[in-house]
Amino acid sequence: MNHTRLLGLGLVVLAAVPAFVVAGAASPAESAASALPVPVVQTCTGFQTETFTPGLNSTLRQVAGEGSGELTSCLPFGGTLPASGRVTSTMSGLMSCDGGTRTRTTTITWDDGGTSSLEESGGIETPVGGGRLAVFRGKVRSGRFVDDTTVTTRTLSPLPKPQCATEAGLTEAAGPLVVEFTHLS
Repeated sequence: MNHTRLLGLGLVVLAAVPAFVVAGAASPAESAASALPVPVVQTCTGFQTETFTPGLNSTLRQVAGEGSGELTSCLPFGGTLPASGRVTSTMSGLMSCDGGTRTRTTTITWDDGGTSSLEESGGIETPVGGGRLAVFRGKVRSGRFVDDTTVTTRTLSPLPKPQCATEAGLTEAAGPLVVEFTHLS
């Protein structure tokens, strides 16, 4: 056998050793990391109208509210999700036109007759780049997607509204709605 051929075989064997070592048994930390569940996010978009009693004004005060709307487009990522649903919610908290916090209970009645009941809390946030959002974080307590975490975002129209300067306040607001369900697969 000539030396060039032996040298070539030696290089092939040496090149294979690191590949064998890399492909060898995983460390305990790597094994634990590979066993972690993967979060799957499913997103629905639509529109919601909310009413407030008393109306929202410049004073932070106890307010109750109701909301209704539609989820018209749902995108599943790794799971099944109905195409649409009807949203109803009740809420209460210390609120004003400028912010505050509230808790809310939402029921989604899906187009196939199933339901999801969400319990969430949150308030007004101003994301980078401007705008105003009502953002609520919580969990599905019963029905479809039980135990999934949720983030519900409603885009708010720009303020100030003339009603915010009155004692009666702003009694109705509407805007785009996004509901994200996160579950571990």
